[in-house]
Amino acid sequence: MDRTMYGKMQPSDWAHPYQCTIKNGTLPGCDRHQSQKSPKQIPIYIAEDHHRVVEFIHQMIKKKCLPISDNTFVHLDSHPDMLIPKDMPADFAYDAPKLYEAHDIENWIIPNCYNGIIRHVVWVRPPWANQIRNKNQTIYVGKCKETKTIRLECRENYYIAEGLYRPKGQLEEVKDVTLDCVTLGNQITSQTDDIKAIRALSKTIDKNPVVLDIDLDFFSTQNPFLNFYDKAGLYQRLQQLFSFTGPESYTDSQILEAQENRLSQMSKIEKLFLHLEKFKKLPDSEEANLSPLQAQVESLVEALSEHYPIEDIQWDLIYSAGCTIDDHELPHHVSTDEEIDVLLQSFSNFLDNLMEPPKIITISRSSSDDYTPLEQVDEIQDKVLRLLSSKFDCASPILAYMEEKSGDEEQEDSSTEE
Repeated sequence: MDRTMYGKMQPSDWAHPYQCTIKNGTLPGCDRHQSQKSPKQIPIYIAEDHHRVVEFIHQMIKKKCLPISDNTFVHLDSHPDMLIPKDMPADFAYDAPKLYEAHDIENWIIPNCYNGIIRHVVWVRPPWANQIRNKNQTIYVGKCKETKTIRLECRENYYIAEGLYRPKGQLEEVKDVTLDCVTLGNQITSQTDDIKAIRALSKTIDKNPVVLDIDLDFFSTQNPFLNFYDKAGLYQRLQQLFSFTGPESYTDSQILEAQENRLSQMSKIEKLFLHLEKFKKLPDSEEANLSPLQAQVESLVEALSEHYPIEDIQWDLIYSAGCTIDDHELPHHVSTDEEIDVLLQSFSNFLDNLMEPPKIITISRSSSDDYTPLEQVDEIQDKVLRLLSSKFDCASPILAYMEEKSGDEEQEDSSTEE
């Protein structure tokens, strides 16, 4: 599974730059074939939470600095961010205000594949991230005929464990999307980057306009749940409770069976944690009739209650932590200064292989939710900006995260006064 903001919802209160029409998937008054403007300098936009960069991409489309369709998205991150808002109607992908409210840090890329803005995703990952295999593949993103939500055909456990897989035949309005995954910074693990593969990939990247997207946690990342309630060994218990076994083979029938089993497992766990959150105890049940799953949760509750007051335990937060676990866990690798420099050099070499500069650059700090270490984020940001300026003619960065921080502080002051 992917990361989560563990219940922190931040609906956008920015001015929404456009609203697509559902009928034809275009911007009002925008000609799909109209020539694009090229800004004199490459704009750089820096947000705190990663999904907020979508608003900037949409603004660039409105300004005709980026095409409305078929863009290549180069995504440096320790996390794929390629899940899907599970219950979001697919048509929200064409309605910017609704999309901004529905998506979050782990699920904002694929809706912009469904609406056609992104045609090619390149996930550039550090050596410690392995949620999706390194390979080139075509995935099919569409509207589920049954639920009218976005689903996709991609035979990766990353999607199967989330219940997001659908065979192509069960989808409509299908977009075929190229997905490439490549690892940089292999020197950290005493290996070398596959320069030949990177050069071959760069030739496909440059066929369409490029959005270069960088999460600073690519260079150093934490699993913010790792030390939750550590006196009770919580994370190790969650690993057992939320573990996922993938399909025996990757035929449609085997995938759907494994997916159904996973959905049943998660539904049962969710009900137990909802009960815990509401009543601070599990449903009454005779010990002989406990299911193995309920017995695991009961053991977890007992361990926690030995070390922490039961009324103070945040069961919803614990459940959110568990939801980041399947057959993989959130990556955790706090880099040394030397390792950060290795990754920067590897990233520099990657940029040297691009035939054309990106149209825009988006950056996410990811520090407020504890993914990028707070003590490292500013230094990493400075180094990344210096590197980008050495490679491209970049405009002064737009520090949107400062506006977000100011807005959050104003809300806190208002709440205090009330």
